[in-house]
Amino acid sequence: MNKTLITGLIIIVIMIAASLFGQYFAPHTLDEHQSVTYVVDENGEGDLTVPPIPPGKQYPLGTDKEGYDMLAKLLAGSKYTIFISLAIAFLRLLLGGIIGLFLGYFSKIKPSRTDKLPIWNMLNGIPIFIIVWMIMIGITMNPAASPLYMSSILAVILTLVGIPTVASTMKEKTMIMREKQFILSAKSIGAGHWTIIRRHIFPHLKESFVILFVQEIVLSLSLFGQLAIFNIFVGGTTMYFDPVQYVSRSNEWSGLIGQARDYLFIYQWVLFIPLIAYIIYILGFHLISVGLEKKYKQQFSKFSHI
Repeated sequence: MNKTLITGLIIIVIMIAASLFGQYFAPHTLDEHQSVTYVVDENGEGDLTVPPIPPGKQYPLGTDKEGYDMLAKLLAGSKYTIFISLAIAFLRLLLGGIIGLFLGYFSKIKPSRTDKLPIWNMLNGIPIFIIVWMIMIGITMNPAASPLYMSSILAVILTLVGIPTVASTMKEKTMIMREKQFILSAKSIGAGHWTIIRRHIFPHLKESFVILFVQEIVLSLSLFGQLAIFNIFVGGTTMYFDPVQYVSRSNEWSGLIGQARDYLFIYQWVLFIPLIAYIIYILGFHLISVGLEKKYKQQFSKFSHI
């Protein structure tokens, strides 16, 4: 039994289910607001309630400093964290995989001087974070567009800058695969290029596609976190003045972490609750990646028999 793979799948399934249906079971909605209250009991003793409220019976995960339920914020932001990262990984793999397959199949075995520095290798030398930051810094602060629209823009940018890496990886794997004996035999009997790619090369690379898809999800989540350090949040950033503070418009998890960095020594739950959820989500996909590699290694390993 592949316990690593099963554990990762359980974590991700639970998080996706919570994202889709958790709002129907949450004790508070995102619109509910806990204001400053002063209640006098029957003994004449007063009780002052000032947000943020720590985790307790009324608010299982506490509230933020404005009095909004942290659980409701996590559930609202989970859709952006989960589905935007999945969309980015899928588009990267789809576009980059197709490009890599055809480049690997049709390229020369020994590249010429002009092919030593193809465009995707040059782009791979530039940190993706720098490229995305330069594009997003001018449009992410106080945008007029909706959080979903801003998330779509970021998803497109992260997809485009990630395609070269995926294409380069799949090109190398395809160049190795095309030299296999069964591929050469298919060519010798007159099989067309499209037939060879569709019926021979792609089926033998599907395991690599699955593992790469999971790895691209983890990379996308890592980029979310890096951007959040510099107040570029998925869905856009609302910037307030006097005092200056940055707030995530979508409540995406890396945004909740980024906007709560100042609470490391006070109101720790505001920072650590989304951080723990974010780490568990990344851990789930990491376990899936490790489990898949273990599964495919065992599946294709050969044993000597006497």
